[in-house]
Amino acid sequence: MGYTGFSRILLVFSEWIMKFAVTNIIWLLFNLPVVYFVLILLYADTFEKFQLIVITIAVLAPFFFFPATTAMFGAVRDWILGKKAVPLISSYWKYYKENYLKSLLGGIIIVPIWSAWLYNYLTSGVQIGSISFYFYVIVTIFLFTFTVHFFSDTVHFQAKLKDSFIKSILLAIGNPHYTLLLAVLSGMFLFLLIKYIPVFIPFCLGSIIAYLSFYGYYRIFLKMQSLVEKLGGTEENTEQ
Repeated sequence: MGYTGFSRILLVFSEWIMKFAVTNIIWLLFNLPVVYFVLILLYADTFEKFQLIVITIAVLAPFFFFPATTAMFGAVRDWILGKKAVPLISSYWKYYKENYLKSLLGGIIIVPIWSAWLYNYLTSGVQIGSISFYFYVIVTIFLFTFTVHFFSDTVHFQAKLKDSFIKSILLAIGNPHYTLLLAVLSGMFLFLLIKYIPVFIPFCLGSIIAYLSFYGYYRIFLKMQSLVEKLGGTEENTEQ
């Protein structure tokens, strides 16, 4: 018996909710050491404890957070590209194994950049509303979009680490409207989730941001591909 009308809409909606929830839970499980210290960080009562926990998270992130997040981006990539349905756990594990080393190396480079930026902000005494504060906001938006573009590029192309870094930087700088929109949407989603429905955090925090991020990356990619075709050029097919 087929589904029609409202029943079909409800079924599709339920399937998408399940996809986001299962993917997010898998991501958290692969991130358990990082998740543990993030939770401890919430209860740090001194700056010294805060620093120590942040350093611990920074050390763990390349080994756990980056490979786990890359795999999550790979899973949502398959949804956006409309690929044949594959069990979520199998799809996640496939991307995790294939991209572990590149993700690890990327994390070893990106994490110190984020750590230095965070430390500089926390110790600089910047006042909210000052010119320096807005400078920090702009650079933070750039770092965020560069990082998520790196995750997206890692699962979408078979490219060297250096090439993925260069491409991610150019995408973040060369598409300011996408960069700003992605940061705003992700920030609004994070704010609403934490403030109004924190109980949903374990079920959709990472997966929805990953979906928004890869969708934005893929739109930029299609735009650039169309431009190359109009100019009569060819683009090397290195998609995974």
